[in-house]
Formats: sequence, C-alpha cells, structure tokens
Amino acid sequence: MKIEADLIVYNANIYTMDPLNPKAAALAVKSYKILAIGDEVEIAELVSSAKRVVDLGGKTVLPGFIDAHTHLTSSGIKSNHIDLSTVKSAEEAKKKIASSLDRYSEGQWVKGYYWDESDWTERRYLVARDLDEISTSHPMMMTRIDGHLVTVNTMGLEKLKIPLDQEGVEKDNKGQPSGVLKDIEGIFELVQPTSEEILEGVVAGNKIANEHGITAAVDNAPAGYLRYLREAERKNLLTTRMVLNPPVEQMKHIIELGVTSVMGSPLLKIGGIKIFTDGSIGAGTAAVQKSYRDDKDNSGMLLMDAKKYSKILRQAIENDIQTVTHAIGDAAIEMVIASFEDISDKTRIREQRHRIEHAEMINEWQIRRAAGLGLILSMQPNFVGKWQQTGGLYETRFDEEIVRGMNMFRTALDNGARIAFGSDGMPYGPLYGIWSATTHPNDRVRITVEEAVRCYTMESAYASFLERTLGSLIVGKRADFVVLSKDIMTIPPQQINDASVEMTFLGGNAEYVAARS
Repeated sequence: MKIEADLIVYNANIYTMDPLNPKAAALAVKSYKILAIGDEVEIAELVSSAKRVVDLGGKTVLPGFIDAHTHLTSSGIKSNHIDLSTVKSAEEAKKKIASSLDRYSEGQWVKGYYWDESDWTERRYLVARDLDEISTSHPMMMTRIDGHLVTVNTMGLEKLKIPLDQEGVEKDNKGQPSGVLKDIEGIFELVQPTSEEILEGVVAGNKIANEHGITAAVDNAPAGYLRYLREAERKNLLTTRMVLNPPVEQMKHIIELGVTSVMGSPLLKIGGIKIFTDGSIGAGTAAVQKSYRDDKDNSGMLLMDAKKYSKILRQAIENDIQTVTHAIGDAAIEMVIASFEDISDKTRIREQRHRIEHAEMINEWQIRRAAGLGLILSMQPNFVGKWQQTGGLYETRFDEEIVRGMNMFRTALDNGARIAFGSDGMPYGPLYGIWSATTHPNDRVRITVEEAVRCYTMESAYASFLERTLGSLIVGKRADFVVLSKDIMTIPPQQINDASVEMTFLGGNAEYVAARS
C-alpha cells in the first residue's frame, strides 16, 4: 500500500552523511520525518502522492547544519542595535554610533556590537574618550566581537557602579579608568534587555540561523531566556531546534528541580551547564602558558581556580549533568583536562559527553588526553578564516610557532577526538566554517570537506545527544536539510566560501528560501 507524503524533493544531489547509503536523488517527508530516501524510482514505489513536490534541478542537499556553539538569542537582540562588524577604524565606528543616536531616547543605554580592532588600521580598542565625544547624555556600551570586552563612556561607567579597583577594569596612563572592561562578571546583567526585546530576539536569531542553513543551534544564553524560547515554541515561532546551555550559576537550582541534560521537546531542549575558565585572545584574557607577544607581562586570566572547577565538575557528574567549559588558552585547557583526569569514574565522563568549548590553543598532548577521556572538542573553524590568516589577530598576540599550532582539527581527528563545529556567531555561517577548516593556513592540520561537514552535522548532533534524530538524512530522522547553490563536496575547497544557502527545511517545512535575483 502506497502512502501519501507531505513533501517530495527530487532531482537532487543528496549527501546523506549515512555511510550505508551516502547518496540519493530524492526524499519524501511525512509528519516532519523522512519517510523514504533513495532514487526517484524507490520513492515512487512507496509514495502515491504528496501535498508538495519540489524539483531541485540537480541542486546539492545536505543535512541541516547544527551549530554547536552560538549566542543566537543574544544575536537576535543585538540585531536591533548598532552593528559595528564592518567598520574599519575607531573613527568610522564613532561616526556610525553618532548616526544611530536618534534611535535612542535621552538616558537610554546606547548599545553596539561586533567591533573588532584587529581589522582596524590603528588596532586599538575603543575607549571612553571616544564615546564621550559622541554623547554625554546617553550611557553607552560597545561590545567587542568576542563578548569578553566592552567599552563604556563616562556616563555608562557611572551607571554601572562597579568597583573600579577590580581586575579587568583597564586604566589609562594617568591611572584613571579608560572605559575598557575585560571579563567583568555580571556586566551584561546590569544592562538587561526588556521582555519584548528578548522574545523578538528569539525570532530574529532563528531567522539568522535559517539564512545560513542552520536547523539546530546550541544557545549559550542566560537561564531566564528559557521562558522566552518556550513562549516562542508555544506560539509556533521557533524555526530552529534550540538547545539551551544555562550558566553554571543556575546549577544548584537545576539539581534541586531534577533537571538533566536532554530534557525537553523536539524543538527545545536543555543542554549542558556553561562554565567559563578564561577569557578571549582578542581581549588578552585567554589564560596562556607563555605571555602574550604584544604584552609581555600578561598571560591572561583564569576566571576560577582548579579547586573550584573540580568541585563544579563533581557536582555535575554526580547529578548526570553535561558540562560545556569555555577554555581557549593552553593554561585553561590544561586545568580543565587535569580536573577531568582526577575524576575517579572515567566512564561517566564519556557517557555524559562533557565538552571543551573553543580549545583554540589545545596541543597534541592535551588532545590525546582529552580523546582518551571522551571529552568532546567543540571548536569554531571560522576563527581560522577570521584570525589565523597572515597578519591576523593571532600573529599579533603570539609568535609563529604558537599560531601554527592553533585550531588543530586534523591532529584531533587523527588522535580519535570527537569534534563538534560551531560558530560562536563570529560570524555565523557553516559554509564559511567549512571553507576555513579545509583551507587552514597550516596544511598539516587541514581536514577534508566531508570531515568538516560531518563535524557540522553528525558530530554536532552527538555533542548534544541528538544523533538519533538529527545529523544525517535517514528514514525516521527529522526532515531537516539545506539546499546549496554549489556542490561543496566536489568543488575546490577555496571556492566553498562562494557557495550560498538557497533553502532551509525544518521538519520538511521551508523556513528559508533565498530571494531570486
């Protein structure tokens, strides 16, 4: 007996990421799941008709990308403020901020995001003096691209009321606060968005994901955002599957409620507890074993010591909660791995799929130990394209030997480590990340296109306990897939960044269709 489908896609070049059936030409969808996949004859034999039939004209189809590390809701919120990602100097940033002032009433926080001085000619941070020249009647906060450094104006500094003698408050040559604040705990909680802004941010963030072919995203967000994600789900506004990583400060409440990782619905789940052990390379706060090349007295910041971190790990493991630990510098990574090595029951580490987020400076010895423990490396290949190129940020911060040994994808895979790929929103776009990973400036650590796609699909699904329903195009799994303008599996890797997303399907529903030129 033949079955009526909700959707049939045919005349397609489908890469399934299923080793038993790696390629197909058509697929059918029923009740949000893949009903059948294979050649067009096989589909016709099973399916009598479909409510919708799409001829893709030979276009390439991949499983929907799973971004293993985002701040998607925050990105949606930021989209309603000042975008400084394209400015090329401090002066250009100031002009853009000034031209946007009429969007804010007097006394309202003026917020800007994504500035990156490593792309600027003068390569200096924005400081309070820059912002005071624009306005003294608005508090201002301009957040660097990595989120680990903000610049506030004088009025903003007064409104924040933070102790000015604490670590992370940068001083000028006269000993006065410069307006630059590095990794100040709770800084963003002092400038909270409204409830309306957060809900709008959920919807806007989902649209950002869909435009890049992302059908599932791990959102590192404040615990309070869960209610807005749930509200969006109830109102049928979620167009991306969301996994929320609540901050470690909420672990006590999560344990008391009996909440564990993976709880939730097909569209919204609880992930792991997010822990910070260091800052960022751009802010000079990633904890490194050698000092920074451009700041010999600085070796970054450990945001907690090994004793405190180990206590958190043991609590999480005892209560079956996954941890996702931010560790960028090699010193922070060493503390994380050593702490896991001290755990007596090593089987629970692998079973609970604990993760190291970023791991930019992980070395081969650390990789082998992490792989042996079953730790997942949640890495961001787009950092290579953005900062590891000749003349980039990494070269400013570190010597050539260190730079060549960063983002060691090939070494990690060859040593049996599991890698989940994400973007951290810098920038979003798995195609950019795949291009970065396959054209890494160190040819010894480049990976293949198929490996990079797998890290953005099956491996990212595994990292969030979703591999049974997502990550590959197999009968019974969710019908999440992306249609690309080019066959990235066959074109030279250098051309992958020229490919684009044409359609994004979630559960067989087209959530994004590129405008035709």
